[in-house]
Amino acid sequence: MKRHLKFEVMNQVSTLNRITSAFVRLQYNIEELHVKKRDDNPNISDMELIVNIEDEDVLNILLNKLQQQINVLNVEQYSA
Repeated sequence: MKRHLKFEVMNQVSTLNRITSAFVRLQYNIEELHVKKRDDNPNISDMELIVNIEDEDVLNILLNKLQQQINVLNVEQYSA
């Protein structure tokens, strides 16, 4: 099942690497990735990912791991 994830992240070096590493560790591929710096705050970026994760438990584990990342301010799943 395709999952759409939205992140608010600090616009810092290695933020993208930390996020993608969480997917690598769980052996899930990122199908789409979009990142855009905010106009109102250049220190924060909005990131959207589309991933194919069938298992709801794995998704919850992944979301918890991502929320614990130091440069991640918010993570949510939404319907496209």
